[in-house]
Amino acid sequence: MSSNNYVYLRNVEKGRTDWKVKVRVIREWRGITPTGELFKGYNLLLLDAKNVRMVAYVPEWLIEKMRKMFTVGKMYTITNFQVKDYTPNDKWRCVNNDKQILLTNNTKAREIEETEYFIASNQFDFFEMEDLPNLAKQNLILADVVGVVIKRDIIRPVRNTKLGIDQMQLRMKITDGKKKINVIFWDKFAEEFQQDVDTNQYEEPLILIIASGKVGIWKEETDICNFSPTAYYINYKHHSVLQLRKMLSQMNFLEQNFSTTQPKKPLKVFTVAEIKNLDQDYILEEVVCQVQIKYIEEIDTWFYPRCTTCYKQLQYVEGYHICIKCNRRVPHPDKKLLQFSLCVLASDNTGDIEIILLDRPIRTLFGKTVFDVLQEYKGAFPKMVKTLENRDFTMKLQILEVNIHKKSDMYLANDLFEGFNFNQDSDQRRTTENSTGQSSGTSYHLDNMSQTKDKTR
Repeated sequence: MSSNNYVYLRNVEKGRTDWKVKVRVIREWRGITPTGELFKGYNLLLLDAKNVRMVAYVPEWLIEKMRKMFTVGKMYTITNFQVKDYTPNDKWRCVNNDKQILLTNNTKAREIEETEYFIASNQFDFFEMEDLPNLAKQNLILADVVGVVIKRDIIRPVRNTKLGIDQMQLRMKITDGKKKINVIFWDKFAEEFQQDVDTNQYEEPLILIIASGKVGIWKEETDICNFSPTAYYINYKHHSVLQLRKMLSQMNFLEQNFSTTQPKKPLKVFTVAEIKNLDQDYILEEVVCQVQIKYIEEIDTWFYPRCTTCYKQLQYVEGYHICIKCNRRVPHPDKKLLQFSLCVLASDNTGDIEIILLDRPIRTLFGKTVFDVLQEYKGAFPKMVKTLENRDFTMKLQILEVNIHKKSDMYLANDLFEGFNFNQDSDQRRTTENSTGQSSGTSYHLDNMSQTKDKTR
């Protein structure tokens, strides 16, 4: 082969190793088992000037060498590698291609300057959302989709009964203007997405590209979740995103999407006594209660910081902020990541109930962040929250597993409304408005609830 004889990715074949290609590295990932164990090797996704994508596999013993050789986003000439055909056992491919590259110890790479050659910065193979139900019937190809985020819940722990562990879950709903699908992000991927959204000033509503998502069907609804190769892009500079943003200027774009959905199941109003006797069918469900706030405990822990790495709540141990998950101290938590956490005693004519009001309800009610309040009150307990005492509120409570199985009488409030004139229509309008705003990003754990409860007694 001539020294200048470069080929495009679609022309490489197995049987020889002296191939020469010019590519951009657009993504990298390492596979992980359901129990969190990393696969031995890792993968690069390559793109050439003909917009052909191909996966390059790096064996475990070459990982350190190849990670020094390649940087995601940059272009390279790559020489001396093997080509392998995919086998029927190679499931969940991120590209619709029957070949992959195997990098070897003889593989060499030279970086190409952006002025020398042109390869697009990225490339996607989008599926129409209306075609995704058919894709859910196979296990060969992952999907690229793009859509407007029309609903976004807060990140929360969910029990995986099969594995016997708690996993973080973030649920969203997106639309392409014709159909809607559910989006479910899990674990570290969900936490990174939540941190990204909470710390960056993205134009709303978000337009989300999900690259290499795993499509499924659950309870007759189509969903897409993250898998090992999955990546997300928020408000990305891509013509599909610009087109959706232009469509959003049409007044009825989102109305058309909501008009084709099933009506939201009405939330039922329960008394305090009824809430304390709910069964396991209500785990992770929301219920409504109408109560008067009797007392708000003035404690130092009326707000909490989050870890700047994993975004979980920090614990204050022996004078230090500690992240239990990362197993490290966080000496200077970012003040912009502070979240409200108020413990209140409320009641109706059937009994008393202890409720934790987290960031979004308080921030919405007063129109202030913790950072704003700290500056206003010089770090002292904010007297403004005491004005909630002896006032009537309608609250949406999240029923957690410990409320049912361990009979914990500390409940979590996702939202609250002034007075007792709550109705489903107003809740839907408020939910729609909040779904495109900055979500609270709260992942409040039950051990934290127990600590707060002990301090209020």
